[in-house]
Amino acid sequence: MPRPDHQTQLVRIGEVLNYVHLNLDKPMAVARLASMAGWSRWQFNRVFADQAGQSLGQYVRELKLSLAAELLLFTDQRIIDIGLACGFGSDISFTRSFKQHFGCPPAQYRRRGLPCLLNTPLCLDPELLPPDHLKARIPRIRLDSKPAFTVAGQAGRVRGLFSARPDFDTKVPQLWKTLGQSPGTPGPRIGVLDLRHRSGSDFTYLAGYQTEAPSEALGPDRLQVPAQNYAVISFRGPITSLPDILKWFFTAWLPHAGCQALYGYDLEIYPPGFDPLAPEVAMEYWIPVTLNEPVIARHAPIG
Repeated sequence: MPRPDHQTQLVRIGEVLNYVHLNLDKPMAVARLASMAGWSRWQFNRVFADQAGQSLGQYVRELKLSLAAELLLFTDQRIIDIGLACGFGSDISFTRSFKQHFGCPPAQYRRRGLPCLLNTPLCLDPELLPPDHLKARIPRIRLDSKPAFTVAGQAGRVRGLFSARPDFDTKVPQLWKTLGQSPGTPGPRIGVLDLRHRSGSDFTYLAGYQTEAPSEALGPDRLQVPAQNYAVISFRGPITSLPDILKWFFTAWLPHAGCQALYGYDLEIYPPGFDPLAPEVAMEYWIPVTLNEPVIARHAPIG
């Protein structure tokens, strides 16, 4: 069970977020939101940043932009109307903020038609939160797309999270250790879980590097990951907590999200210098999904 003080913090922040999600088109003063939670502005900013990994102002701004991006993809509303509905004062301010966050103006994003960098609303429903004993902060989840790419490295069969006798925790580090002895200059480090042809809870895991090189210098195994839409878990905490966070994602978050997971290639994407033995790590877990309806708008309606 969560500690009482931690539970109280989550409940208070959750009440604020419920208000935020229902009023994205309105101005929001941090001092007023802090008062709603029963804290000083300083206390509220500290607790929120510690749990969410960003300030409330940054969270609200990114959520407004994500909602606007989703409306661009799923509706035929005019761009200026979308910007105003999401709380931007003018077409100029909306376009400037959108381009700064997504790297392209709204019209180009709509033409491209891909759900990129969409931050989903934080869920602080006590029934849906990861267990407190995981010592992991509230996972941030976004919707994103990735074009086709190649991974080369070392592959092996493993038994996964839902197996009666999982060996993921031992076999995967062995694959990375073997790969570390291979010659070559690595690119981005990526673990690929090939769930297309799983046998029960067994599947192939490829420890490798994203590469465009035609040679096998990075390892004997190679695969082509197709272009795909993903739900991306931004994980922070002890790496030993990741399996439980994934179980939470599939059993608690996903059924309420409005998207569906696919059996394809799950991805583990590690930053440079990643050390699995560190007391706390940061990495991303990418899960292929289909988007049959707006995901963000159903959690963050606007008037």
